[in-house]
Formats: sequence, C-alpha cells, structure tokens
Amino acid sequence: MLAKPSTIEAQQTSSERRMLPPPSARQIALETTAPPPRIDVYTTDRPGADFMVDVLKTLGFDYVCANPGSSLRGLQESFINYGGNQAPEWITCCHEESSVAMAHGYFKIEGKPLLVMAQGTVGLQHASMAIYNAYCDRVPVYVVVGNIVDANKR
Repeated sequence: MLAKPSTIEAQQTSSERRMLPPPSARQIALETTAPPPRIDVYTTDRPGADFMVDVLKTLGFDYVCANPGSSLRGLQESFINYGGNQAPEWITCCHEESSVAMAHGYFKIEGKPLLVMAQGTVGLQHASMAIYNAYCDRVPVYVVVGNIVDANKR
C-alpha cells in the first residue's frame, strides 16, 4: 500500500517564494566585522583578596576546596598567585557538595578543619546536604560564600 506524497511548503517553486531585499551595507558590515572585545576590569595593584588570603593563612588551614567560578575569581587568583598555592593549597572540586564532603572526611582523619569556598546562593544550596551531614556528625566545616561583584545585581 502506497500513500500519496504530501505537499511540503519548502518545495515551492522560486516564483512562488517571497524574495527578500539584499542586505544593506550596514548589515553586511555588522556581520563581517569582529565585535569589539568586552573588557571587564576587576583587578587592582593590591586587591582585597590578597589581604583575605593573609588572614586565612593565619587561621592555619592546610587546604581550601572549591568549585571555581565568577564569584570567587579574585580569591582563587590570590590563593594561587599571591599566596603561592601553599598553606592553604587550592583544591579544585567538581561540585560544592563534594568540597564539603572532603572537608568532613579531612576533619575525621586529620582532626583539623578544611576551608570550603562556594558560589553565592546556588553554591551554598548545592553544599547544603553535605553541610547537614557534617552537622549530624558534629564536624566543623568552614564555608566562605562568594558574592556577585555588582552590588546592583545582588
């Protein structure tokens, strides 16, 4: 049994199609020229994140576990470049919950706290179950939560 082929609108003849006008010179220029680079300047000669790294070093943390992101970029840069990535050493994690779970396990084995950094709002929500697990096990977890740079968007 064969069915009749259905008519498809895309198979119209060229005379039936509506012709669009050719693009203007402005439209061609917009499509062919590269857009200007977007430059976000967040650096200074002596950022406050360097000071925060100094403060966290005095607290004696050996490691900091974090899922890197935009709300922590200044701190991550300061830990790596200014702090030399030593005491505390930055450990990149794939998820906030695994960061807190690592802090939980580290305290159980070493008896020392581990610093965790999480993204604002969503990162803290992702870490919440592991924070609850550490709470139930009576293990201290130090969590630093990042924020959005632009105060108008908070």
